[in-house]
Parts: sequence; C-alpha cells; structure tokens
Amino acid sequence: MPKSDRLLAVLLQLHTKRSFTAEELAVELGVSRRTALRYLHALSEAGVPLASRPGPGGGYRVLQDRTLPPLAFTVDEAISLFFAYQSLHAYGELPFDAEFDAVLRKLYQHLPVDAKERIDRMRRRFAFSTRAASARVPHLAALLDAAIDQRVVEIVYSTLDGPSRRAIQPIGIYAQGGLWYCPAYCFLRQAVRSFRVDRVLEAAPARGKEPLPEITALTLEDFYEHVRETAETAMLEVELTPAGLRRLEHMEGISNARANGGLLRMEIETSDYDLFARTFLGLGIDARVLAPAALVEKIREILRRQGERYGV
Repeated sequence: MPKSDRLLAVLLQLHTKRSFTAEELAVELGVSRRTALRYLHALSEAGVPLASRPGPGGGYRVLQDRTLPPLAFTVDEAISLFFAYQSLHAYGELPFDAEFDAVLRKLYQHLPVDAKERIDRMRRRFAFSTRAASARVPHLAALLDAAIDQRVVEIVYSTLDGPSRRAIQPIGIYAQGGLWYCPAYCFLRQAVRSFRVDRVLEAAPARGKEPLPEITALTLEDFYEHVRETAETAMLEVELTPAGLRRLEHMEGISNARANGGLLRMEIETSDYDLFARTFLGLGIDARVLAPAALVEKIREILRRQGERYGV
C-alpha cells in the first residue's frame, strides 16, 4: 500500500478516537510500535493537530479542529447527495442551508466531467416537491441548536391574541406539510407544546432558567408517542364520487387513505376538525361527510357563515 494511503487510513482511524496510545494504535493497525510512532510523526509534520502527554495515563489525542479527514465517495454516492438536498428545497429555509450549498459546491468541483454532465442532465429530468411554505423561519437554526444542546430559550411567539413572551426548552425540530415545528416544554403553560417555527418572532438564550432533566431525557419519538397516546380521535366517514376519490389522492393528510366503494373511513384527531371541514367543503358536491356528528355540525356552521357573508 502506498505511504499516502497508509497515512490516510491512520488519519481516518484517529478521527474516531478521543485519545489513544502508540501501543493501542500499533495493535489496531497490525504494525510495530515503532511503525505506529513513525506514522504519527509523519501526520504531525503534515499538519494534523496531535497532542501528546507522556507518563502513566498519557498518550495521544487529535486536537478538535472543525474539518474532517478526506472521505472517498463513488460518483453515484455524490450524485445521491445532490438529489437528497433537492428533496428539501420545498421548505425554503433549512437549518444548515449555507453548509449544504458549500458541501455540494465542493463535491461538484471535484467530480469528473462526465459525472457533472450527468448531474446537469438529471436536474432537468428529475424533481421532488411538496407543498412549499412561504413563511420565513429566521430562528430555525437557533431552536435546533437549543434542542441539541438542551438549553432554555426565551421566545416571542405570535398568537391570535398578539405576541407572547415565554421560555421554552426545545425537544427537537420536525417538518410537516412544508412547515417547521418545534415541540418544547413551555415554562409559561407548564406543559409540552408544539410551536410553529415561522411564528417565532424572537429567540434568545433565557437567563436564569435551567433545563429540566426530565425534559432533557425526552426525544422526538417520545413526543410523537405522547401525542398518539393523548390525542382524542373519532371515526371519519365520507361518501365520495369517483371525481372526489381522484381529487382526494392529492390532499395532504388523507392522500394515503383508502375508500371502499366510494365510502372513506379513517380515524382522525378531533383537534383537526376545522382542517377536515374545510378540506371536504373544498370538494363541493363530490364529498358528503356522514360522521362524526361534530364534524358535520362544523361544516354546517361554516356554510351558514358563508351564506350570511354572501347574502344567501
């Protein structure tokens, strides 16, 4: 194996460790201690930031820089990264938008000409899209950092009653329907709430607020499970015409539902009644909601208000 390849293998090995001794490195590489020390000396001369501490309990460690060792990608792997990034474009803003662009520029720059041409052709032939969100999310990265580091942040949140200032401890960030959401413990409500990130007007570290250990232990999966366990649900029944069935295939939230003989039955959360009322009203005569009764009444109420507005 050429010397450069051996040194690259050693460098990749070192980046996975906090600390190590020359003896440990020699055993892992299958070489003598003297050869391992020669590798370390060569890497240090090449600019790899190594620190050593002599004596019992000593050893070596790679100083924390902010770069990774060289990574080898196949052409197909590099192309897959371009189109994985494209699938996120509908969200408008991403936590690491600038970093994504930098990664792709570096990859594209080092690809062979035929691979660049293939990517250019695929960009014209392949697209992934979802409902795009137009709202800006300037505090998305700050909330994600707070969730990762488990810090409490003070936010100003836009509500129907006006801006509300509160301290929250973010659990995580997730995307749904083209929008970003941040489930977090709200110190004002003393409960876990899900916040729309585009409605966060300000975000800054909260002074004098320590993160709660029981919230720090929660993950996004814990949050999803909590929502599933506590949500009130009801059985939705809707009669659909063939045209209604076709239009249903493109509607978010119910596009995966299956109708049997034109009758759609699915479990929905009662908190989504307003969403489903407006969804099926949008289908006009191609849909008729049969149950639950509370949803039927909500549809009637919307129709009454529309009738008053238009003098019907």
